[in-house]
Amino acid sequence: MAFIKKSERKHRLDPEFEELATPKDLLDLARKRGVETNPINISQLASELGIVVRYEPMSDEDSGQLKKDKKSGDWIMTVNSLHHPHRQRFTIAHEIAHRIRHAANSDHFEDKTFFRNNESNWMEAEANQFAAALIMPEEAFTKFVEEKSAKVEDLALHFKVSSMAVRIRAKSLGYEGHNA
Repeated sequence: MAFIKKSERKHRLDPEFEELATPKDLLDLARKRGVETNPINISQLASELGIVVRYEPMSDEDSGQLKKDKKSGDWIMTVNSLHHPHRQRFTIAHEIAHRIRHAANSDHFEDKTFFRNNESNWMEAEANQFAAALIMPEEAFTKFVEEKSAKVEDLALHFKVSSMAVRIRAKSLGYEGHNA
């Protein structure tokens, strides 16, 4: 039996965002620019990054998309206006992750329903993890659990995300229970 080395992921950061490679970097930028960070005003952060956010009705399985306008060079994010505002927040964070982490690889991202498709590629998985860490930073998450409440519903209300997003984030941070 022989081992086969996995091929390296093709991953290059857009030079414009080399200094913004992590959710923590974005949170620091938000603080410097006066953007609320607990919980993060994700729409304002997108705007600070030069991303135009539009809300439009889309089919239910479509959460959003991000694409570079060929004429203007602007990055345009479209968010499903029919989805719950908490889901929209996660979608915006997910699309920001694509802009920061993957725009050197592609200039168009279409995203279907998050967390429900186990067939997602590495960029989608990374964008979900990035988005969760941006919206629910480890330090703020832990502080809320220790000082206010460990109930999934309370965390979801505070961070303005779905309970499923809280459960997945809790599990990634090493918490157990709550069907994470």
